[in-house]
Amino acid sequence: LERTFVARRSLPPHQASFDELGMPLEEVMFCVIDFETTGSNTVDSSITEIGAVKLRRGECLGTLQTLVNPGRAIPPTITVLTGITEAMVTTAPRIETVLGTLMDFIGDAVIVAHNARFDMAFLQGALRRDDRPPATNTVIDTVPLARRLLRDEVPNCRLSTLARHFRFAHTPTH
Repeated sequence: LERTFVARRSLPPHQASFDELGMPLEEVMFCVIDFETTGSNTVDSSITEIGAVKLRRGECLGTLQTLVNPGRAIPPTITVLTGITEAMVTTAPRIETVLGTLMDFIGDAVIVAHNARFDMAFLQGALRRDDRPPATNTVIDTVPLARRLLRDEVPNCRLSTLARHFRFAHTPTH
């Protein structure tokens, strides 16, 4: 069930599974991404941190993590939420400097994110502002996946709740 659900939800409607593409699901490269930002609006807010992990068959093939200088003030509420201060990003590279590296790292992998609409909106906005082509990768959002698979086991599908449910050593703050 899980294999079918993930494959069908992440491909265009005319493709029933990754298998039809000539690649078994266990061979698919995934890149899990997470961005921290100065706010939730892609017009008025900017990326402050990028985290990415590349996986295949459950094996970590690499990680990419960097703070990003957003070129604007970080609101105090965001600092409380993310723990990222203006002092931390002052000497960090601007997003334009790291976009090429990030896109090379992602490559043609299937992008996975918790609330993917948020992260993808910031990624696509940064690519557009830097006159780069949009990311066309297949995207899997783990929020609806968690809702479908765990709705009777957890009170909500926040990352912190899911981390506690699975007894992960690290519990995200938001």
